[in-house]
Amino acid sequence: MRQTSMIPALNQTAARTAPQQRIAAIYQEIRYRICTNRYPPDTLLREEELAREYSVSRSPIRRVFSMLEHEGLVEIKHGIGTLVTRIEPELLADVYAVRMILAEAMGPFIETPFAEGTREFFVRCGEEFLALQQGDEIGFAETNIRYFVGLMDLAANKTLREMQCNLFFQTSRMWLLLLRSIPWEDTINAVHDEVDEVVRRIDVEDPIGLGFAIRNHIFESQQRLFKALHEG
Repeated sequence: MRQTSMIPALNQTAARTAPQQRIAAIYQEIRYRICTNRYPPDTLLREEELAREYSVSRSPIRRVFSMLEHEGLVEIKHGIGTLVTRIEPELLADVYAVRMILAEAMGPFIETPFAEGTREFFVRCGEEFLALQQGDEIGFAETNIRYFVGLMDLAANKTLREMQCNLFFQTSRMWLLLLRSIPWEDTINAVHDEVDEVVRRIDVEDPIGLGFAIRNHIFESQQRLFKALHEG
């Protein structure tokens, strides 16, 4: 049975051909599976199986693998195949540093007034975090992806959005691997507080403050993650 993705797509402004749209959809879904650890590190992704699942030739799957390799999510090894990569702590620190810089730069690209329904979307995200059952790692990943992509869709700059999301998907897998070693209630309360801050910035139409709030939330996530790595 196909695992359908719950990840929202980033806003796309350029028209795509039908084959391009198909490749983009397959890419987003496989990336989603990697970033929710449905395909954990060291998983061997098989061209033939995926081509059969999506009813395409191997060529689009190879194109998807190339896109994922560019993002550091897979490694293509000749004679072995395509493997989901591991995440090294040293790389995590570098990625988080860049994510914080990009978040600070995001404010001027957030257009106001905010679109109708923006506030309600983030309020709903906060409610979804609180409603998660303890230990529901996949549910956490799905909610967190929707929330973060929703934040990035506030930015009018497509390049900035895509850079932030690519870096986010590199780090989100580590959260799932370590989530069981972090106090669940503390994590949920911290994330809910972050969402509340986003809603407050939206209420006062403060895009610059929203960019800094996102930066601070990334920093706090980094601190929780690195603490779990150190204690582990």
